[in-house]
Amino acid sequence: MLKNYRTRIKRGTAVSATLATLFLSTTAYTYDDPQALLNEGHRGGSAVWEYCYGKPDATALPTDPRTLIQPGVSDGKAVHFNTFWKDCHLDPVAIKEEGAATTCGELRERFYRGDALLTGGSEGVGALFASDNPMTVEAAFGISTLTTRQYNNLWKSWGGYWQRPQNYDQLLAERYGSGLDYSARNPYPLPGEDPNETNGGSGQLPVLFTQLRDADGNWSGRIGVTCHGCHSGVVGSAADGDGLGITYGGGSSLADLDLFLRDALPRGYPASLATFANLSQTRGTNNASDINLAFMFPDETLLPPPAELIGAVFSGSTGSMDTPAWWNMGHRPSKFVDGVFPMDAPRVDMVFYTPFFGLFGTVFGPISEAGQDWMRDHGPAANTWVETLKSPKYPHPVNEPLAQVGSELFHELDMWAPERNNPVRRPEGNGSCASCHGAYAPRYVNDPNYVATPELEGMAAYIVPLDIIGTDPDRANTNNEWVQRTGARNFFGYPNSPEYCGPQNLAAVRGDREIGYLAPPLYGVWANAPYMHNGSIPNIWEILKPEERPSLWRRVSKPKIKNPWWNNGNVVMGYDTDLDRAYDHNKLGWKYDKIACERRTWWNPSVSPYINCNPNDEDATPIAQSIMQYLYSNFILVWNILSWPTITVDQIEDRKIYNTHMYTHGNEGHEFNAVLTDDERLAIIEYLKTL
Repeated sequence: MLKNYRTRIKRGTAVSATLATLFLSTTAYTYDDPQALLNEGHRGGSAVWEYCYGKPDATALPTDPRTLIQPGVSDGKAVHFNTFWKDCHLDPVAIKEEGAATTCGELRERFYRGDALLTGGSEGVGALFASDNPMTVEAAFGISTLTTRQYNNLWKSWGGYWQRPQNYDQLLAERYGSGLDYSARNPYPLPGEDPNETNGGSGQLPVLFTQLRDADGNWSGRIGVTCHGCHSGVVGSAADGDGLGITYGGGSSLADLDLFLRDALPRGYPASLATFANLSQTRGTNNASDINLAFMFPDETLLPPPAELIGAVFSGSTGSMDTPAWWNMGHRPSKFVDGVFPMDAPRVDMVFYTPFFGLFGTVFGPISEAGQDWMRDHGPAANTWVETLKSPKYPHPVNEPLAQVGSELFHELDMWAPERNNPVRRPEGNGSCASCHGAYAPRYVNDPNYVATPELEGMAAYIVPLDIIGTDPDRANTNNEWVQRTGARNFFGYPNSPEYCGPQNLAAVRGDREIGYLAPPLYGVWANAPYMHNGSIPNIWEILKPEERPSLWRRVSKPKIKNPWWNNGNVVMGYDTDLDRAYDHNKLGWKYDKIACERRTWWNPSVSPYINCNPNDEDATPIAQSIMQYLYSNFILVWNILSWPTITVDQIEDRKIYNTHMYTHGNEGHEFNAVLTDDERLAIIEYLKTL
């Protein structure tokens, strides 16, 4: 039963008098009470990494709580699991890849190798399709990397500048949507500098880029794209609190890699064809898990069987997505938005760092094998580093009494209770938010009716069927049975593993589990806006209140940088990430402007495709767009390659508009939240600030 929360929040009122009183009260959390409704929690990260704090290297590691997520563990529990842990390293010799660490020393050693690989400017750092050494045969001698001359000349593609701007690093970071982390050097040589005589150079790269080194550790003068372009964003500044500013592993809703290509290709950037598979049509989204392309090349033959190859080619374009937070990887047994891979399958996380020829199965013989060996050697270490990341703490005061009410609602409120008349099919579990997203508060973590053991705090392992979660289905449907079959033959699917670690949505593997999307853990959810797997909903309030979602919206941009009048070119600013100026603390998400709907017709072709919709019925998709969506949903890569041209500054700015009528951009889903009252929504939001 709910703990009499209705005596504290009156149902059906916008903001009750009791709720107004709660807003005036803030106190400290209680951490030690096993019945507490609030606690500091893990903030994501890795349980085994936390265990090793202050312990000797020889200390044996405890059981990883994720391995406890096995069939039957959630039977009859309030929190439901239907995707389970797979051990992909039962036979490390057969798969030629190290298994799980067994001691704190092994874990630390692995962490530092991953840290070097994923930290810009470090010795051993890697980049897109270049591994950690771009000048090898398997890396195609630096394909997808820029020379320092090309990087220093990107401003020539911007327009309106007479010379390289003095604030070049800042303008470039804003233009391409990445943060500058001045707490650590990520250098590149300015024009005329020798990187090996200037310790890498005097310039500072945004985290989207890094300068690589050669086999001897010398600076190479080659600049590559890093995983942080999609996986690390900016929330506030370092002055706002620990972990703020650059949010490593929080996912990025800032980047525009299409704009980078638009500027870099005329400067001579040798982008690999695989780079184009990651393109999207809206700033802040990407297509980084375009697995139907990655699976085209089996591990033991040149091509899949004809039926599988044809099925994959006509599976459709995977479209746009919003990157999930790395800091939650330690609290889920499966990865990617549809749970398509086991968490213990680290190769697929290294796909974009793979030396270029390693992507092609056995097509290039020993050269391809060298690329695969690199993945075997680096995947586990990269995963170890990723899993240690933690989310930042919400930096503003939290109303504790209101958050306690929200905790009860989050864990106990059955949205399918008879009086709610919820029209959506009921999910498994107790019908609360926790039934899909996991239990967090000590009162529920220590209750065996919720989870089998307190070690399962924050674990989320429920792939929610499409007709229940209701979100845009295109990505899940595109990763169809044919794609799953090709993946089972691919190097990324661990074909030599004793336990099947290929695509988990293969019909023979998932059995009676329905296709859907994996509900994520919610550590640091306040810092992950916008929401849903495609980034279509600006804030938590509108997840909880579907009727208020905008169909066309644009996040607020940073104020323009003022440059000298004689060298003030086409300045493009990124989204505003200031927590006081641009963040809505009541709705929990970034502020935005609604965009007026216009119809693009033959007599009115000036209407941007990013605001194309039907003014007479904003819920309807224009006919021409519907026809194109048929093409997108049936042919691989069409959406990514046949995108609208980005030439003028106005077109660049239009890419900031999120049009929910576009393919893969739908903002439907979570319709079951419509049965909540506004007071309940406010309380749940206050609770989510504490995670």
